[in-house]
Amino acid sequence: MSPVKLSYILNVLVLLLGRAFAAETSVEHDLSAEFGSYSGGFVLYDEAQQRWLRYQPEQCRTRTSPCSTFKVLNSLIALETGVASGADFRLPWDGTRRSIASWNHDQTLRSAFATSCVWYYQALATRIGLERYQQMIPKAGYGNHDLTGGVTQFWLQSSLTISPDEQVEFLRRMHARELPFAATSVDTVLDIMTLSRAGQTVFRGKTGSAFDAKKNGPVLGWFIGSVTTPSGLYLFATRITGGENPSGITARKITESILVTLNILPKQG
Repeated sequence: MSPVKLSYILNVLVLLLGRAFAAETSVEHDLSAEFGSYSGGFVLYDEAQQRWLRYQPEQCRTRTSPCSTFKVLNSLIALETGVASGADFRLPWDGTRRSIASWNHDQTLRSAFATSCVWYYQALATRIGLERYQQMIPKAGYGNHDLTGGVTQFWLQSSLTISPDEQVEFLRRMHARELPFAATSVDTVLDIMTLSRAGQTVFRGKTGSAFDAKKNGPVLGWFIGSVTTPSGLYLFATRITGGENPSGITARKITESILVTLNILPKQG
């Protein structure tokens, strides 16, 4: 091998290694004004800048039940296994009236995702089966991989837990097509996650809530997702407790306020 060719190869290797080991930065940001009376944490990853921003880093490392945010991975697994054929895969309502009116009719993957319809995803889970979950959830690197809560309950205030940091890393890998799922499965989930489009900005997300029957209300709220903009991709996770109504809907409102403040989402109105 000529010295010139060897030098070229070495320069390419140095460039590739430099990119592979480019230092990510991490900063803490005071978001107490947005969180108000709620406790919790917020984590944001700016892919273009390889920059992490966190409010309450300890909270961002702490695992809790994913609740309905697990529907992101659950949808991927249902599609990948062929249990669901696509966004319009329909299951008939069983006639049981539930407290959320939007659940009381036939559902598609798209509608069930949008309304967080538990019975639909439990029906998918039964069809997927625990064995396939046990194979696929660790491969996705999702939380603690603990499915001992049972095939229709493990993500619902049960054995499976995940941190906000891990939620963002999972979303990062999904957007980067680094998860062991077909591109068509990922495309479908990104589609049903889409909340709004404004020009070249696409806002995606999923709420999740944990409830306490004794308190007759939510005790924990999640909102996870992404914003694709002309300047790059932003991935986020918010989790709240305490306060008056710590639901996924409240977590979304807090997140949207943060994203507007950080000039990632346009201000409404």
